Amino acid sequence: MDNYFVKPEFILEKFEFKENFVIPSIKDINAGKVVDLYESMRNFFPSFQGNKQTTIVAPKLENILDNFDALLLDAFGVLNSGSSLVPGIISTLDKAREKGITLLVVTNGASNNSSIKRDQLSTLGLEFSLDEIISSREAAEIFLTFNKPNGPLGVMGNMGNDFIIPDLNCIELEQDYSMFEEVNSFILLGTLQWDTIWQDMLCDSLKNNPRPLFVANPDIVAPHEANFSIEPAYFVSHLIANGVDLPFWLGKPFPTIFELGINRITELSGRHIPLSRIGMVGDTLHTDILGANSIGIKSVLMTKYGLFRNENVAKMIKSTGIVPDFIIEGP
Repeated sequence: MDNYFVKPEFILEKFEFKENFVIPSIKDINAGKVVDLYESMRNFFPSFQGNKQTTIVAPKLENILDNFDALLLDAFGVLNSGSSLVPGIISTLDKAREKGITLLVVTNGASNNSSIKRDQLSTLGLEFSLDEIISSREAAEIFLTFNKPNGPLGVMGNMGNDFIIPDLNCIELEQDYSMFEEVNSFILLGTLQWDTIWQDMLCDSLKNNPRPLFVANPDIVAPHEANFSIEPAYFVSHLIANGVDLPFWLGKPFPTIFELGINRITELSGRHIPLSRIGMVGDTLHTDILGANSIGIKSVLMTKYGLFRNENVAKMIKSTGIVPDFIIEGP
């Protein structure tokens, strides 16, 4: 676990967006504006050397399975779109298992624990063991266990079991908002029930008394059948634009969750798998693909059911410079 230890003091930094930057309103959000918002925050995302090989384009994930011994799978946009199963995903994952490919779901969903995520996927017909799922909530729990802030820690956006860090007083602020000004740091797990009152409370509190803010979900949106849900990074961008110090991000594309994923792959497979034989299948350039490229595993962009459905994907790749190793439409 030494990989997850950093200096215990958390340095608070300021960040300024690009000139003329505008945060889109929720009602006007679309894939292009999501990409622009990610690009505006690109300076504190992981860096990587560009893909020097030609991107392989294939119709389906099943067409490229022989390139991998293990696959990390995003949830929204790869396994499901909102409450709907991505067509063909079950048969493709069955084929992957038949080939001996180790599978691991790696999701930025942090509102619930991994057991609830497993149950949600099971209701769609996708069967994974608890060990085959890693969430950014789990990454946050492990990171904070080895890098404890000064307590107490204010927990926001928790929809599952209590958020527990050993030897750290974690206060569920939705249950006791009177403690808002008493905590020495915050963690934002999800924004399913977020509103302008909570946003203003957090913004004012952090501006008046700067403290560490941990964000367990770096997603701006998540794809559903007909729209996008608004996720924590969208609201955090407003905080940064209003002068709040940079948060500490936990989840894709940041390294902690990928390090956990690679270690878990080793445990599940019982052997060391070269990074070149591990693929990250995702629907988002700035979380899934950038994260995979920066950690050194292969990146696979699925385009038909996630952020880039009905979009000019080539244009998005060219504008960001984030180039996947593989591009597929679906499973």
